[in-house]
Amino acid sequence: MKKDNCIVIGIDLGGSAIRLSTVTSRGKIRYSRRVDISGRREKRYILSSIIENITELTVIEKHAGNRICAVGIGSPGIIDLGKGVVITSPNFTDWKGVRLKSILENAVNLPVVLDNDANAAAYGEKWKGAGRRADSLVCLTMGTGIGGGIILNGEVWHGADGMAGEIGHMTVDPSGPRCNCGNYGCLEAYSSATGMIRSAVGSIKLGKRSSLRRLSSGRSGNITSKMIYDAALTGDRLSINILNDAGKYLGIAMAGLINILNPEMIVLTGAVTGAWDFFMPAAMMEMRKRAYEVLTDRTKIVRGRLADTAGIVGAAGLAIKQL
Repeated sequence: MKKDNCIVIGIDLGGSAIRLSTVTSRGKIRYSRRVDISGRREKRYILSSIIENITELTVIEKHAGNRICAVGIGSPGIIDLGKGVVITSPNFTDWKGVRLKSILENAVNLPVVLDNDANAAAYGEKWKGAGRRADSLVCLTMGTGIGGGIILNGEVWHGADGMAGEIGHMTVDPSGPRCNCGNYGCLEAYSSATGMIRSAVGSIKLGKRSSLRRLSSGRSGNITSKMIYDAALTGDRLSINILNDAGKYLGIAMAGLINILNPEMIVLTGAVTGAWDFFMPAAMMEMRKRAYEVLTDRTKIVRGRLADTAGIVGAAGLAIKQL
């Protein structure tokens, strides 16, 4: 896989879209595809879309004189890495024991490397992003939910059962709201887009004043995380408080990660990081109150550099590394 004309397809399987790109052995993205699945999440449609786009990208690269050597895919959910099986996925209710690796290998006749989507993003940031010079880092993907990937000594840390890095489900407030996982007070229930929207809707139903009423046309179901950010920019107190709380609980989680893992770096990626200036001051304040000072001082807290391509680049990188 050292030849420049040997290309890998990296796939980021998200809750609202499938994103695929051809990636060189040096981590450069060439051709890309995006499939909107926000309205269609049934297993058959998603699998057929992945296979169809792999085939199309293979043809494109063949015409350019290149060959596809492998496919790397990052999927949300609980992954059996040894068997290449997605056991369950929070984004896809009908995914139970999906043999994703073998299904794709049989369909496209290429070797496939499967990993958790947050692990792929973490490896992408380590390989070609903010963590290039770090041997140990923790990556938090902050979007609809919160995922996590851990890099130790340059390698993805999978844990005994491949489940390491479920940072979004760290308990940061035992008396907090119920999370989608069934637990109470998870980081995801506060600091994800879903958690912040839930907080905004609940507060408005209790009668709290906010410009979110106007932005959402008086329909709480229309509220988005971007609306919360836009309202905060105009000085909306409720939105500012929600983002402040998101930062506070993120800081609690980061303090725990620093005390336990002593990483060189914590990398934050995902759409929620667009509100960095609102939530990060509270996060840093809380983190410094709770983590050992000597560890906090040497841990860099940074935004990811790969934006929405971290999962794609990381999935491709993992395939290159393994194959």
